[in-house]
Amino acid sequence: MAQSALDQILAVLAVDVKEFAVCEFASSSAIEIPPLEQIEVHFVLAGSLHLSIGDDPIMTVPQGGIVLVPPLVRQIIGGSPAPSSMFSPSETCSRRRDGLMHYDASLGEPASVLIACGQITADFAGSFGPFDGLKEPIYSLLADEPFVRSAFERILLETRITSIGSKALIASLMKSCLILAIRRFAERQGSRRALPGLFEGPSLARAVAQVMENPAANHTLVGLARSAGMSRSKFAKVFAETVGSPPMEFVARTRLDHARNLLLSTQLPVSIVANLAWLAGFGAVLGGVGALLTLNGFFLLVAIPGLG
Repeated sequence: MAQSALDQILAVLAVDVKEFAVCEFASSSAIEIPPLEQIEVHFVLAGSLHLSIGDDPIMTVPQGGIVLVPPLVRQIIGGSPAPSSMFSPSETCSRRRDGLMHYDASLGEPASVLIACGQITADFAGSFGPFDGLKEPIYSLLADEPFVRSAFERILLETRITSIGSKALIASLMKSCLILAIRRFAERQGSRRALPGLFEGPSLARAVAQVMENPAANHTLVGLARSAGMSRSKFAKVFAETVGSPPMEFVARTRLDHARNLLLSTQLPVSIVANLAWLAGFGAVLGGVGALLTLNGFFLLVAIPGLG
């Protein structure tokens, strides 16, 4: 799938990472984590994390690295590839005032490694959506990304002050950084490995590609279901579980994202670009007067010729 299509998928994809914990390690300590039902995400804020996943070789993840760990695998995380002090999670755990869990394996010394941890949880049906079927870690080093450096600095600050709103702010920054990590990994390893739940099902990928390649086309639930080779009800259910939103909401959000990109990167008249927003349903919301687009964080009302 083309890079532009992947960018649009990531722009509208519902990826939800819940802030969970802050972990501190000495240069000689580690925590052994039993298999979890969630996908765990490690954000290395300071130092270099040494991470062992199942029987795989030990990974060394420097500051600015993000790792998604598949569910149901044993992990050892710490400040050394050969730690002399090994702890269980319960031996190091306490809850902070802001609700985050704090795992302190620093042995009473200034921590040499500090990480923030998030979790992606399966839905009631046991699906991880686009990450369904994830069998290998997703790792990206983003220390060269200015936004990630700033975000990690802010997360690091919030882990130290435990103030009101810290948890919500950390969660928001985690999600943005996670999107960048997935994109970087997909650029190197391919979209299929980055989002296995989406691309391992070729029929579903066909429907997504159809929307991505021509957002302005007259997409319908029946037509998309037909391209996926499913009944309408089954397609709607599978699509929502995997992508994170109903099919026609995905179509609308894709059109708006495409319209915003056209406004930013082309010389097309606003009236033409607005047609995409109208197709997305925003003209109806505004009573047939115009369409509402977001441009660099601002709302832009654009008139559609012949309407209103």
